[in-house]
Amino acid sequence: MGRNSKTMKSATTIAVTIIALLMVVACTRDFYETGDSSLSYLNTSFAEVSTNASSAFVEAVTDDGTTLRLTPAYRPKWKVKADTTYRALLYYNKVEDGATAVVAIQPVAVLKMKSTTDVAHMHTDPVTFESAWVRKGHRYLNLGLVLKTGKTDDSTAVQSLGVVCDSVKQQSGGGKKYYIRLYHNQNNVPEYYSTKVFTSIPLADITPQDSVILDINTYKGWVRKRFAP
Repeated sequence: MGRNSKTMKSATTIAVTIIALLMVVACTRDFYETGDSSLSYLNTSFAEVSTNASSAFVEAVTDDGTTLRLTPAYRPKWKVKADTTYRALLYYNKVEDGATAVVAIQPVAVLKMKSTTDVAHMHTDPVTFESAWVRKGHRYLNLGLVLKTGKTDDSTAVQSLGVVCDSVKQQSGGGKKYYIRLYHNQNNVPEYYSTKVFTSIPLADITPQDSVILDINTYKGWVRKRFAP
């Protein structure tokens, strides 16, 4: 497949993506089941998943570098474009000869880093922090968050997420240290119930020798996570 013809779906402020994420999470089962259910034996990977000319997912490259052919081609319930690569959480069955059948594909919001000078109003409304990690290949910093949400008649009440870089400093041992904050605007969305979302921060401009200091405002106070080489 010609991956150079693909475009990566990403977002700087992701109001539309957050709506899609909330719809998908709210309308599907929790795939992190334990015990002896059939779902407990699924494979789960963060991946870049690509569609063909018919807007069906046909290929995935997981964060550990494994390329998978998706057979049969998978059409999700959420809207996708043709010949496009999406960041996603991929649930799939046993891999045989490089091919696998998809059980579900959950979109993952891609948060491109912005400078403080590019943000008119910095919002740090609280979230619930669950996890943060950098996978093999140093391509993404992944976040597991829980957002508070609820129904409202206000069509302008849409949450948004982003990442803002406050400063970059030189490290004494070489490399740079990036200080970043999670941007979150609750934007009058009711906080009636909790919804889990995953986001990925591209690290294309950050080398493996650099460090990242991430600050997240939570309902229990500020959380700081450090990612060093």
